Amino acid sequence: MSARRRRFGLTVEADAAITLHTPEGRSASDAADFVRAHRPWLVSKRALREQARPLSPSKRLIEGETFRYLGRTYRLAIVGDKSENDSVWLAAGRLIMGRELAEDTSRGRVALVDWYCRTGHAWVTERLQPWAARMSVPEPTVDVCDLGSRWGTYRSEENGQGPGRMSLGWPLFQLPMHLIDYVIAHELAHARIPGHDAHFWRLVRRALPEHKERRMELDDLGRRMWMGEII
Repeated sequence: MSARRRRFGLTVEADAAITLHTPEGRSASDAADFVRAHRPWLVSKRALREQARPLSPSKRLIEGETFRYLGRTYRLAIVGDKSENDSVWLAAGRLIMGRELAEDTSRGRVALVDWYCRTGHAWVTERLQPWAARMSVPEPTVDVCDLGSRWGTYRSEENGQGPGRMSLGWPLFQLPMHLIDYVIAHELAHARIPGHDAHFWRLVRRALPEHKERRMELDDLGRRMWMGEII
């Protein structure tokens, strides 16, 4: 309730919860009437919020659990006869993890995230120069790390001289390569335009004409990716 508010208002929150904003002095029956009158709007908006809610799955460090890399699915194989027991690696179409890591879920998670960071960095390093050339921007320093729910960030040098730094979130490397390319193009565009105005999107479109389709695909597929939760 707000003393300054003159009208009722409804907000559908990111988690699909509904907040009713009520002016001071209005009755509960007035509020109920307002909600009933706006029920169709509420139903449609809540459905959209539900569709956009993250569906990030949890994972278990057990034999056969699936993990994605560059759009392909790999099953986890637990081994106990390797000296690289602190490592994770790909071999013969399987993602391999030492048994000691699998039994210590905290260490196992750290090892998996480190694997995505290392392999993702190696992959994007080979991919970056052609995109920078296509967009006529200096090739930035790149790192792969934990960015929370963000796919990427770009930071210019403080003095505005020289290449900036592009950071990519490790979960990005679960996605197909064409969606990683979209994120790379998006972040490189920030080397020239900081915000997301019309000039920014024109620059992205010149480099990637199908950017709208890829953005929609990223929004849909991205929320289904594993974000690091181990159970």
